[in-house]
Amino acid sequence: MSASTGSAQPSRETTFYDHASALARRYPGIPLPYEGRPYPDADRRGIRRASGDESDFQGTRTSRLIDEYFSTPTEHRDIARLCREVIEYDIEIALWPSIAEAISRADPGHARELGRHLARTSTDENPAVLGMAMLAVVGTGEDVSLIQTIGLLSNTFGLLASQALARLPDATTNLIWLADRTAGWGRVYMVYAICELGDRAAEPWLLRKACDGDYLNGEFAYKVACTAPVHEAIAAPDADEALIDHTGDLISTLAWCDGMGGTLWDYEHAEQVLAHYLSHIRGLAPSPDRYRWVWALAHFLDGRPNVPPPDWETVQSLRTGYWSLITTPLWHAIPVAAASSDNERTREWAYRILDDLSRRDPNLGE
Repeated sequence: MSASTGSAQPSRETTFYDHASALARRYPGIPLPYEGRPYPDADRRGIRRASGDESDFQGTRTSRLIDEYFSTPTEHRDIARLCREVIEYDIEIALWPSIAEAISRADPGHARELGRHLARTSTDENPAVLGMAMLAVVGTGEDVSLIQTIGLLSNTFGLLASQALARLPDATTNLIWLADRTAGWGRVYMVYAICELGDRAAEPWLLRKACDGDYLNGEFAYKVACTAPVHEAIAAPDADEALIDHTGDLISTLAWCDGMGGTLWDYEHAEQVLAHYLSHIRGLAPSPDRYRWVWALAHFLDGRPNVPPPDWETVQSLRTGYWSLITTPLWHAIPVAAASSDNERTREWAYRILDDLSRRDPNLGE
């Protein structure tokens, strides 16, 4: 096992598809640790990048290679040579228009066959990326399993996988399947793709599972809030606990994600969602996550980190309600207990909160 990555280095001869498949069996139904790294070509890529290889910005080099490959008579096409040429530089993991256009100029059946071959047999990242780009343009429903498997290596292949799945049948179901098994940037790509579909069948998932607590949720929180009927769902008197907690995660993310995406300042339903969320969360037992969400929202209503605070008619009553909740003995016990944690980060979080509370009320700083 590698101390830096936490997972074993696969053999150089291991294909990316087999690598992802093996990890999926080891970690069924959850995101792969470290997005599946190290990859089979990890040692080789380190050497190549150290030599100063350039990135194929906007896909100009890749599109030229695609055109050259398919302009050659079928019997003379050399996949091995194409792979060697692609390996020589750092291929972009986005489907640039120039690459999509070059793939579209080829015979769809031939492009699909090449894409499947590269995605399934590549032992190097670059040809695997090229294969996924081809499937993002000409893949069919038969390719969903292959796309999802490679897409589990989500930081590198998540964007192409999301683009491929979004244009195929059962897009919502297939994207949600992969979203549930991705984290970090891979999850950002999946959630964005799901939102862009505008499929109401995705709403239950968007309302309860889109956010996973990662910092990068700030990249898509506003998109989710505007796509899913959060303000309607949280207003229901019988809102379920999963919906309530996800709403807390979502809107607290919107409270601090300025610079990443839209914020609570931009969200037209923020005032009513904050009111309904407070009403529901009062009836639930406190937990560290719930405390963090309410804490972030209380600060937002104080005008921190944004200044000034919202100018809503109800802002004062909301501010009072949020601060009153987290300073009750039951909720205040959360940071007090965390201050004795064995985890250094948890202790630091608790100390910051207790210090802040002590400035507001000296009786709460202990």
